[in-house]
Amino acid sequence: MKVDCIYGYNFDSNIYIIDGKIPTIIDCGTGIYHDDVIKKINKIIDIHLIKQIILTHEHYDHCGGVKKLIEIIGGKPRILAHIKTSDKLEKGISLFAQMLGGKMPKILVDVKLNSENIVIIGDLKFQILFTPGHSPGSICLYNEENKSLISGDTIFSYGSFGRYDFPGGSSELLKKSIEKLALLDVENLYPGHDLFIEKDGNKHMSMTLNNVRNLI
Repeated sequence: MKVDCIYGYNFDSNIYIIDGKIPTIIDCGTGIYHDDVIKKINKIIDIHLIKQIILTHEHYDHCGGVKKLIEIIGGKPRILAHIKTSDKLEKGISLFAQMLGGKMPKILVDVKLNSENIVIIGDLKFQILFTPGHSPGSICLYNEENKSLISGDTIFSYGSFGRYDFPGGSSELLKKSIEKLALLDVENLYPGHDLFIEKDGNKHMSMTLNNVRNLI
């Protein structure tokens, strides 16, 4: 599995592009840097080939750019998000967007996910993992074959983890989510911000687990 990353600038999340049978974008940034993002995606893949966009949670820095992407892609790719995220996205609710001087577009979610779902990303099957704490609807996606974890804002590289002081956040739920994720065998870690890690993910997972247990 080849994963291409457009690293987030300022408040933007990382944007991941995975080609294959079902070309997929994971998270979309705020949309503030839309033109630059489109150019970078087109260097990786013809953007019109994208079949689905998966959102790891409802925060503006991950979802704000969805509407503009859909307009460019055409043919409407499927939008997938956790059921607890979907309600806020479809209402266009985001206090975080207001904090950044932006406006969250109303986003129709085509597939409302839960922990029983398996989705194909590129050519591989990923298990949906419900990981609340950073937000009520946070998810991670795990492929056991490739030992790859797309971790949203739950776990970052180098021992860091997501904030829990935003509305709907919970330190205890975040800790439980990280403890659950730490049981996985992870070689490749693709977080919502900062550097992604390939071949050494378990080390970073352990660092995060130790830090969250010491701090929360």
